[in-house]
Amino acid sequence: MKPNRNAQVSQLSKHLAFLSTLIADGNPTTGFEIANEAIIGGLRALGHRVSVIGFQLPRQNDPTDPDTHVLAKMNVENAEAGRFKQLEWVARALLKGLPVSAAKLTAFSAGELDHLLQRVGPFDAHVLSSHQMPAAFPELLDKPSVYVSHNVEHVSAAENARNGNGALRRFLYRRETRILQALEQQLFNQVGYVWCLSEEDRAAHGLSASAASTLPLVTPGLLRKASTLPKAFDVGMIGTWTWQPNFVGLDWFLTRVVPLLPAELTIAIAGAVPAGMPRAPDNVSFLGRVNSAQDFLNSVRVVPLVSKGGTGVQLKTIEAFQSGLACVATAASLRGIDVVPSNCVRVDTAEECAKALVELVTRSGVGTLPRGDGTVFYEQQKKALLRALAKGIAALDNPVR
Repeated sequence: MKPNRNAQVSQLSKHLAFLSTLIADGNPTTGFEIANEAIIGGLRALGHRVSVIGFQLPRQNDPTDPDTHVLAKMNVENAEAGRFKQLEWVARALLKGLPVSAAKLTAFSAGELDHLLQRVGPFDAHVLSSHQMPAAFPELLDKPSVYVSHNVEHVSAAENARNGNGALRRFLYRRETRILQALEQQLFNQVGYVWCLSEEDRAAHGLSASAASTLPLVTPGLLRKASTLPKAFDVGMIGTWTWQPNFVGLDWFLTRVVPLLPAELTIAIAGAVPAGMPRAPDNVSFLGRVNSAQDFLNSVRVVPLVSKGGTGVQLKTIEAFQSGLACVATAASLRGIDVVPSNCVRVDTAEECAKALVELVTRSGVGTLPRGDGTVFYEQQKKALLRALAKGIAALDNPVR
């Protein structure tokens, strides 16, 4: 990595600008939002002042945190955008040579962003959460910066190209793959340090242990001990299924695993799903977005963690382990996890997944499957998170050359 262009920051408590597509509103519903809130909370726990700067979705609450600053309220989610808006984003991306996710943001003025930074600052450093903000506003890299790599973006785009429906969609994802690969390397060369969400991602990026570290995440607000809430469903899953890598796992579960399960087993899917989902068996209920991930997870007996690809860490896995829930998990769902709880069964095939689900649900029904206590997992993750965050901020004083 090349050093940042300007002066080094102090080793003392710093004022950090946390720049993200989305603000943190205290009610995170996606993995991206949950990861951001964990990182922001960890930096503040280390004594740094963190000013959060980003866009507000129409569905988000107004921030109550005085250090959260909204650039504009606008929709940047594909699932909530109409066809015309999506075509507009694609046209803007083609015109500017940017990934679509970054091109969306260029409707906002770079001058207005600079004005807000001048008003809220001065800042010792920027924390750039994913590629969108620095791609849309490259002047953000003029400050000492840490980059948060939520995924290996070009690998995810390549998987989407292989799994996409229609020639146009596959073409656009192949374009994203090329642009994102170059963009990620450019960012690594310009920032002072990189935080990844899994060791697999750090290796895939080709980053040394001195240039990057892994952030073990925690999720806010989830109960970590047994709950007495009644069980409304035998099996339950929650996620943002409109994101293509997540949908691949959901599709595998619905088409390959569910047909192997007893018809009387009740299954709930929480979270946004793409339009035009095929009809599922009668024992599968799609709940849409739920008000509380905690209450939903407390209402199910067993959680399937069924990622079949992607990069980064699966926040659904962190939620399940932190809550002490019984679960079955594919290899991709355990990416970035060092210690797997005893009430989690690893599975590789649909047959293994179905068999383990039936066994765990049966044990839960007769009271021989006690819910675990995720406190130890939570405390281990939190301590490791703070260590990794401190290492990254300290690296700003001595960037890797």
